[in-house]
Amino acid sequence: MGYPIQLREAVLKKVLQGNKPQHEIAKEFGVGRSTIGKWLREYKQNGSINLNPKEKRPKDWTAEERISALIKTGSMSVEDRTAWCRRKGIFIHNLDQWKKDAISAMSSGSVRKQSEEVKNLKKENKNLKKDLNRKEKALAETAALLVLKKKAREIWGEPEDD
Repeated sequence: MGYPIQLREAVLKKVLQGNKPQHEIAKEFGVGRSTIGKWLREYKQNGSINLNPKEKRPKDWTAEERISALIKTGSMSVEDRTAWCRRKGIFIHNLDQWKKDAISAMSSGSVRKQSEEVKNLKKENKNLKKDLNRKEKALAETAALLVLKKKAREIWGEPEDD
């Protein structure tokens, strides 16, 4: 959310007068204390208020800008990378996430291939389990028939041939 320049000037004027602590001024104007601190630092650095405070957020970067950033920072040392990120208003973890996203996007073809293989293996596994279950039932039925045949012989004796 951008604050109007008039509000910024009024807040800074009150802060610089020093009559009230910053937290009271923040409450009075409905502005965060950290925002007032940022405005104060900008004023002390530049001697004026930044009229265009909108920095590009990491999520607003386009895919081309992200890839370009990865290429530019790829060969930098950690310190140079950190300084570059600070100048651009992003964090190193943003670069790391963008790198992971780019890698996963490039390997999505192999992921699809792997998921297709997994799908086929699951289907084959299901069919094998179904077949095994059918054969176990047939085996149980055969075993039951043999037991019944044995008991029938015990009860009635051997069948007589005519």
